[in-house]
Amino acid sequence: MEGVDFHNPNRPQDGRECGARLELRFVEKDTLQGSIYVSRALTLARAVCRFDFLESAPGLQDRMHWHPAMERGEAFKRLYDEDLSRDPLAWLDERLRDGVVTLTLGGIEDAERFADDAEQLALQADAIVAETAAVLNGFRRSGWPPVTGRDERGMALRTRSGTTGPAS
Repeated sequence: MEGVDFHNPNRPQDGRECGARLELRFVEKDTLQGSIYVSRALTLARAVCRFDFLESAPGLQDRMHWHPAMERGEAFKRLYDEDLSRDPLAWLDERLRDGVVTLTLGGIEDAERFADDAEQLALQADAIVAETAAVLNGFRRSGWPPVTGRDERGMALRTRSGTTGPAS
């Protein structure tokens, strides 16, 4: 989960979008052998699914979309859903509580093999939805902060304090 302040450099006419982004990723376990005391590495893989709770103005809910399938971490066409725009938090809760269906919608073959992981994700749904609400409400409450710089992807640069500003 992260707060997003985005202005697409390839489509400047679309304007600025702010909100919350959540990505589903697989964790890859280390397969290197070691003693019984070895520290096993876990690697966070590229996203296989992305939820973008973005708005073109605080509270508008007009740019809420998702990317059910991502190839090598690349998000392609935005998929809009009426239920997502109408009640984004309830929609997210449903997606998180049925992770196998969400992965299947994203084209993950044999998504049932992740049933145990999906069950664990469902147990975290309340906390994830609450964090999504907090990030969205942070943008809505305080208004959008001024941005003094953006990276090559169009994301606002952050200072060490977490506010937008020039690179430190």
